[in-house]
Amino acid sequence: MGIKMNRKHVAVTAALLTAALAVGSVTMNASAAVKVTAHVAAKTPMERTAEINGNVVSGETVSMYSEIDGRIAHVNCRVGDYVKKGDTIISYDQDELQRNIDLADYSMKETFAGYDNIIQAGGRSAGLYSEAKSTLAQLEGQINETQAAIDRLNREITAKRASIADYGAKLQISVVDWSEKPDSDEYENLQKLLAMNAYDQQFDPEVLSMQEQLDALNVQLASARELKSQMISQKTASYTGLITEGTKEQIEAAKASGEISTQDTVGRLEAAKNGVRADFSGVVTEIGVSENETVGTGTFLFTIESAEDAVIRINVNKYDILDIEVGQPASCTIKGKEYTGKVSRIEHMTGRGESANVGVEISLDAPDENIILGLETKVRVTTASLEDALTIPVDALCMDADHEYVFVQNNKEAKMRIVETGVKNDTMVQILSGLEEGDVVIWDDDTELTDGTSVSVR
Repeated sequence: MGIKMNRKHVAVTAALLTAALAVGSVTMNASAAVKVTAHVAAKTPMERTAEINGNVVSGETVSMYSEIDGRIAHVNCRVGDYVKKGDTIISYDQDELQRNIDLADYSMKETFAGYDNIIQAGGRSAGLYSEAKSTLAQLEGQINETQAAIDRLNREITAKRASIADYGAKLQISVVDWSEKPDSDEYENLQKLLAMNAYDQQFDPEVLSMQEQLDALNVQLASARELKSQMISQKTASYTGLITEGTKEQIEAAKASGEISTQDTVGRLEAAKNGVRADFSGVVTEIGVSENETVGTGTFLFTIESAEDAVIRINVNKYDILDIEVGQPASCTIKGKEYTGKVSRIEHMTGRGESANVGVEISLDAPDENIILGLETKVRVTTASLEDALTIPVDALCMDADHEYVFVQNNKEAKMRIVETGVKNDTMVQILSGLEEGDVVIWDDDTELTDGTSVSVR
């Protein structure tokens, strides 16, 4: 039995349907037709967001190392403390710093005195070298003259002794000749002369005089040669101590370098009196020293991670990364406070392992001391934002292997329209072509519509 309706009822019903379709989805009943849900295609603002879990990390990390040798007096914070720019994190023992400053100054003075001693020693070496060089020149002539005199005397002594020996030989011959007349005066006289010749060969006054001269010359020559040896040693030793102009320049350069080095050391020690301070506001994440510990230059002191430029690190899967670009706005909640930011960096590589995601960083617009590094938070990235998009519900969109399409209401029938879509989110989809503003799209969650299906809008 059908339902009957008078004209008044029909008019009221039509008016209600028209009003309902103008603002959104509505349902109505009709017999012998598929009951469908309807929506009026309209231009509205639209956003697409991606929600991804991330962690708060620092965009800048700085590790500080000791620039001096000294003793730690105070460590003014603990790991995890929030510090402000300019806060003193480490302070050194002031008395020891002053002692080291004084020692550096004394060391420089001692070094400079050493340089001056080198210059003075060089002057002494130069004098000794000059003396040895001049003396050697004189000795060389003296030795040559003395040697020549010795050689001359040796020849004269040799000639004189040869003459005496020759005379003795002749006497020997004469003695042999007169040996048959041993009682003769001649033989007796030859014997006397022979004895005198033998004496002369040993003690000839002229030979003895020349021998004395020769001995004196040999002593003089030995003395000269010994002095020459001494002067050669003096010349050699003093030569190694000579200072050239180049060496003097090197010493002056070394003094200048030492002065600069000392000034640098003293400067760093003076600066250390103010302690080691935080270069920026952030969180101390590591401390490498303790109070009363003696440290050397280069010793690790602490690490501070900036909270002024904190970022959210998210790992994005291969599907969401297609929609994420640098510069897109984002937001998150940390300790109940809402923070805004934007996508500032997308890595050009995936991570390692089976779930190879892409690292993305979100820079916060106004990070503050409420930021807790390492905290997990959910980030909402706005991947698309449209001011005036023609939209319909995602539920109304159908697709096959070739097309995306929707059904529109046309005289109580479903008519298929092929559409081109744009931005999608969880509930709505942008229509680029195939529909016009005011078209009524229809769908049913339980029934597959076809072109020409009889429908009734619920």
